[in-house]
Amino acid sequence: MEQAVIDRVYYEVLGQPGLTSWLGELLTETYPVPVDKSITLDHFEDVYAKALQILPNNNILNIISKAKQEPYKEVVLELFRTKKEVEFSYDDPALNFLYLNGVIEFVQTENANFQTKFANPFVQKRLFNYFARDLYKTMGDLHDPFADLSDTITDTEINIPNLLKRYEVYMAKNRHWLLRNAPRRQDDLRIYEAVYHFNFYMYLHQFLRSYQAQTWPEFPTGNGKIDIIIRYNKQLYGLELKSFANQREYKKALGQAAKYGKSLALAEIWLVMFIEEVTPENRAVYEVTYTDAETGVQVQPRFVQIGIDEQALS
Repeated sequence: MEQAVIDRVYYEVLGQPGLTSWLGELLTETYPVPVDKSITLDHFEDVYAKALQILPNNNILNIISKAKQEPYKEVVLELFRTKKEVEFSYDDPALNFLYLNGVIEFVQTENANFQTKFANPFVQKRLFNYFARDLYKTMGDLHDPFADLSDTITDTEINIPNLLKRYEVYMAKNRHWLLRNAPRRQDDLRIYEAVYHFNFYMYLHQFLRSYQAQTWPEFPTGNGKIDIIIRYNKQLYGLELKSFANQREYKKALGQAAKYGKSLALAEIWLVMFIEEVTPENRAVYEVTYTDAETGVQVQPRFVQIGIDEQALS
């Protein structure tokens, strides 16, 4: 087995014995390579995709069963939030329960606080997939069936700005039922930020599936930050998702997106900012190409207007 595979297994499950043993079994017994060949990253990626999508595992099924229970579900949905970290404390009954059941971990930050995060990337991906599909079993019509989509996708490439515009049109037309039963925070009755990310991912997945494009979520930090990766016609598209907060966070997000683009060996990456409402004037100011001086990566910021949450304002 190549060292890169060992490193990747450790990263994805962070040493959880049950999941580590399961991945090892999948790589060596369930989907083995010929005895005269080494297990490579390509083989791992194939097996890992099966583990994420189609293979049952009692550890993961137990984790999901705990994460979807009330009131713990509220904490799990908040962990997908991109604006704010969740401080960890054993004295918080919900955090204690989720920690003891393998849903979350904690890490000490630079300012000596303890930040709550998902137990590992594999757990986070499985939970994201579960909640996205649970909330959006049906998506309705993604576009007019007779629409000419050549401005958005061709046989060779995807036009990301036009794809985002089509999603905005879809959301504006269908939000009245898409968000009717969406879970809301108890304190201010606002829809959880993660709900929009779940919906956006399912939209992309279903929109691009008929074109044989691969779409999957990534979580580089284990908490909050989410990226959508699209592979189409041997090209890779990276979309970093954020909820727009203010100018300071916007500038920070540009640099973070550039660094992530470099890690993917991309010359260009998209910073997709969800916002309730945005004016043409603000689009003109903020939707401007940013070239990062340190990495050389071009960041393309784009807003996605999701509409005003009338129930929270009433």
